Amino acid sequence: MTWNGLAFTAAAEMSGREQAGTAMSVQNTMTSVGTVIAPVAFGAFVEVTSWPLAFAALAVCPLAAWWVLTPLVGEASLSRMHAGGVRAIRLNLRGVGDWSQYANPSWEALFALVHGLGWHVEVFVDPGHAPDVVPILAAIPIPVVFDHFAVPGTDEFAIDATFRAAERLAASRPVWCKLSAPYRLLGGDPQALAARWLDIVGPERLVWGSDWPWTGHEDAGDYRRLRKALDRWVGSARLGAVLWDNAAQLYDFGSADLGPTQFVSLNFA
Repeated sequence: MTWNGLAFTAAAEMSGREQAGTAMSVQNTMTSVGTVIAPVAFGAFVEVTSWPLAFAALAVCPLAAWWVLTPLVGEASLSRMHAGGVRAIRLNLRGVGDWSQYANPSWEALFALVHGLGWHVEVFVDPGHAPDVVPILAAIPIPVVFDHFAVPGTDEFAIDATFRAAERLAASRPVWCKLSAPYRLLGGDPQALAARWLDIVGPERLVWGSDWPWTGHEDAGDYRRLRKALDRWVGSARLGAVLWDNAAQLYDFGSADLGPTQFVSLNFA
């Protein structure tokens, strides 16, 4: 389980398109059943043992989850996901206080595996924290996609630091930016930011996203208005590339007949 439902998405991503519906149904059912049973079972366990022993038992649960889930990020599992259409991992670093964990050998090994498959890593950060991505990914030249203009904030110093970081990364690997969710910019000017991204990475490394279902910003979720805003940000001559050509290259759409459903990223929160 995760706070924003990424585990539900991951169930479909890891099961493949043939079993995605079944996987999501089973996961949703087990979550609902567990929600009902767990409080009752925990209370009964406390009744026959003690509070300290009950909390000790709870501490074992994450270890059990680690043991079960660790094989899912092995080379064989990632290769199966690649065959099913996955082309990226996504790091949701919003609200994460300590990023040092992502620079440890386990994460470096994962970055190396996905880089070997030709994937990229997509990152979503708190405002002004894009520069913190540089040391995390320094050892592996995996391509990077910054979500939501890289959320540079509104402070000029933070904005400049964001684009300096993007330039440093671009010297060692492809760097992309997703022009999406202007309502997540805390009042920043999306057109001005798009212009700077055009200077840094060029029009061939920009993609657009609707950010549906606009989590936390449902009132701002107007697909038609968000799509039309892109015309102002990049100009009509670049629309075809930003809306389709670049995404087709980034996500390898033409590599195989993957059917009507293609899961393109594996989410980590």
